[in-house]
Amino acid sequence: MKTVQPKIQEPIKNDNLLNLKPMKGKNVSGNTPVVKDNTQISETAKNLNSNKAETVSPENPLSPVAAATSATTLAKALPQIPNLPIVVPSEPVATKKLESKISENSPLKHSFIKKPALIFIEGFSAFGISDGDGIKDMADNLPGAKRFSWGEQDKIIDEIKKHSPEQPVVLVGHSFGGDSAVEIANTLNSAKNGFRGIDLLVSIDSVGMNNTIIPMNVKKNLNFISEGIIPFLHGDPDIARNTDTTEVINELRPEIHSRIDDSQEVQFKIFESINNVINGNNEKDLFIEIQSLDELKNFIGSQSAHHLKD
Repeated sequence: MKTVQPKIQEPIKNDNLLNLKPMKGKNVSGNTPVVKDNTQISETAKNLNSNKAETVSPENPLSPVAAATSATTLAKALPQIPNLPIVVPSEPVATKKLESKISENSPLKHSFIKKPALIFIEGFSAFGISDGDGIKDMADNLPGAKRFSWGEQDKIIDEIKKHSPEQPVVLVGHSFGGDSAVEIANTLNSAKNGFRGIDLLVSIDSVGMNNTIIPMNVKKNLNFISEGIIPFLHGDPDIARNTDTTEVINELRPEIHSRIDDSQEVQFKIFESINNVINGNNEKDLFIEIQSLDELKNFIGSQSAHHLKD
C-alpha cells in the first residue's frame, strides 16, 4: 500500500510589511526594536509591589492591600493593650508664683458688715427748727451707730447696703431727718434694691412732703408727734400701707419741735425699741453694751486724770 504524504503548504508572504519602519522611543536604539522577556517584566513588577508594601513614607504610602492588612492587625491588638492611668503634668512652679503674685495685688473681695445698721438722721438746723443735739447724743452713745444729715440720702443707702441682708436696719430721724427716713424706706422698697427690709423706723416730729404713709418693707414705725401750734413745724400721724406687714405707733408729745429729740423719755423709748430689734436678732443686749462702754469711758478718764497728776 502506497503512503501519501500530505502536502505542506508554504506560509504566505505579506509584502506590505517590508517597508514598515520601527517607532523611535526611549527603548529603541537605531532601527532595531528592543523587546524584553515577558518573564523579566513580571518579576520586576512583583519586586516593585513588594518594595512599596515594605517601605512606608509620605512619598511612598501603603498600598491598599498592605493598609488593610495593617488595620486588621491593629484592630486585633487593641483589646490586648492595658488601660493605663492618665497622668496630668504637675503645675509649673513659675505659674503658681505668678498666680500668687496676682492674688496679692488684686483688691480684696467685698464682704458684708455682720452688725446691725443703726442710722441716725439730723434735721434742718437753721432758724432754730432743729439743733440736732438729741440725735447726736443718741448716735454718740449707741455702739455701732452712725449719724448723717437729712440731705445725705444716697450715703445712707450706701451705708445700709454695706451691712449683711441678714442684719437688722434701724432708721431714726428728726424733723427733715424723719422725712428723709421715710423716703429712704420707700427707695429701698424696690426690686433694684432687693426690697431691703427696715426693722424699725423712728420718726420724731417729721417735717416734709409725703412722709405719713409707711411702706410695707418697714416692720415697725414709732412716730412721735409734737403738740405744736405753728403750721409746718410739727409732724402728723403716720399710717401703714399694709397693716399685715407694718405696725405703726403714733404718740403725741408735749415737747416743742426743736426739743422733742432731747426728751429723756423719748430717747429711752427709742433705745428700748432698738434693743428689742437687736435681741430678736440674737445680738448683744444694747443696755449692757452701753453700760460697759460707759465703764470703759470712766476708766479711761480716771487713768488720764491720774497721769496728769503724776
